[in-house]
Amino acid sequence: MNVRLFLATLIVTLITAIAVHGAVEPKSAPREKGAVDFTGAAEWFRKGLELNRSGSYREAAEAFRKVIAITPADAAAWFNLGTASAFLGNHEEAAASLKQAVRLNPDFLPAYGNLGGIYYRLGRFQEAIEAYGQVLRLKPDDANARFNRGMAYYAMGDKDSARKEYDMLKPLDGELAAKLLEAITR
Repeated sequence: MNVRLFLATLIVTLITAIAVHGAVEPKSAPREKGAVDFTGAAEWFRKGLELNRSGSYREAAEAFRKVIAITPADAAAWFNLGTASAFLGNHEEAAASLKQAVRLNPDFLPAYGNLGGIYYRLGRFQEAIEAYGQVLRLKPDDANARFNRGMAYYAMGDKDSARKEYDMLKPLDGELAAKLLEAITR
């Protein structure tokens, strides 16, 4: 039997089965009263963004977890989960989520920036320096990453490297450079 004949027979069989028995509808799990049924990753993603914007970070994190359960390779969902987790004060979870986002998308600049900030907050300054280095790899004139990397060097006690960051930051953003210089010369 050739492929076209096989496919035509299959389609006719399916159409006949639907006509005779009716279309088969998937059964949904019982929902709580007032719950909204989001079945697709895109819907959960949109809901997560809305919840993040409204400051409902716990619910946003749940929505992004649902996206990840459906599409585990969604770097943006991991990024947004990391951001919501950070707002909730769950910094270790935020770091893990952001790290997954950059594993999935090695050029995800905002994820590196947020990861650097989380590592800095956790006192993991070397990792913060590396994350900010990735931001600078992608955008060499990023003044915030240069400033933050300088602060991380300073927090590690490496004033020479912090001063080099100041020297590179000065032509990019004089005001931010002055703040870095003030911090490292105290």
